[in-house]
Amino acid sequence: MNKQDEDNILPYASLIVAMVAISFSAIFIRWVNADISPLVVGAYRQTFASLIFIPFLMKNNFSEIKNLNRRNLTQMSLVGIVLGLHFGFFISSVTMTSVAAATLLATSHPLFVVFFGWLLLKERVEKKSQLGILLSFVGIIILFSGELSEDSGAYLGNLFALISGILAGIYFLAGRTLRSSITLPTYAFVVYSISAITLWSSVILTNANYYPIPNRDIGIFLLMAFVPTLLGHTLHNWALGFLPAYIVSVTLLAEPFGASLLAWHFFNELPTMWVIFGGAVCLGGIFITLISKSESKQENLTVSDP
Repeated sequence: MNKQDEDNILPYASLIVAMVAISFSAIFIRWVNADISPLVVGAYRQTFASLIFIPFLMKNNFSEIKNLNRRNLTQMSLVGIVLGLHFGFFISSVTMTSVAAATLLATSHPLFVVFFGWLLLKERVEKKSQLGILLSFVGIIILFSGELSEDSGAYLGNLFALISGILAGIYFLAGRTLRSSITLPTYAFVVYSISAITLWSSVILTNANYYPIPNRDIGIFLLMAFVPTLLGHTLHNWALGFLPAYIVSVTLLAEPFGASLLAWHFFNELPTMWVIFGGAVCLGGIFITLISKSESKQENLTVSDP
């Protein structure tokens, strides 16, 4: 194999590793002691995740953070609060419903990026995207109605997962403009730190027990920070520099499949037929939406290219 072949394969291999790493997020949550509050889990995870970026910031003596203006700092703080709420709802959902349902509904965030982009920023929504969004919501309704009839306890977990998906959509939409002018280490450190503060505030307000935590669970919190966050999302972002955006975006849909397979392997957990059928319809709609967005961006690039 020559160097050119290796350069072509490496981004795809990185995407595969990234998706496996991200799929472990829900598994790590399930491995944590059930007596530990989901808010505590999220608080530790985001604390460790923010600390990861300190060595990168030390290279420039935190110069970019020192030079942040008040507007950017305020915007990033609001994004961090949204991210903290997202993790609070998502981690709670994984403890209440199936891994398949939780990851599927949380992965619905591209729909809400498009929806809120249209509602708040007056962005145009292509007909394909409209069809994809409609199809996805039909799938979500199928999933919810089936779970309600079979397991009312899972219904609340599904609702929390859907809320986490909505919050993730707001997080990605709000961070889109900020990321164009701020480097990743600075952005991640500030946003993750604020999300950690948000979760720790929730821990204190709810009087959740956060100490002492067994060393085993501290180790799992560290794995959450390093594997899905640092390894998964970093490789995902790196691949974006070498592959078309639609390919990288569509691979996000692999998380529900990967997490479901891992849940079956580790917990012998199989999704219900309602989750499988509703999930397939929902993922199909998300796929159409992502493809439509990518085609629209490509057309815009072609038109504006001199």
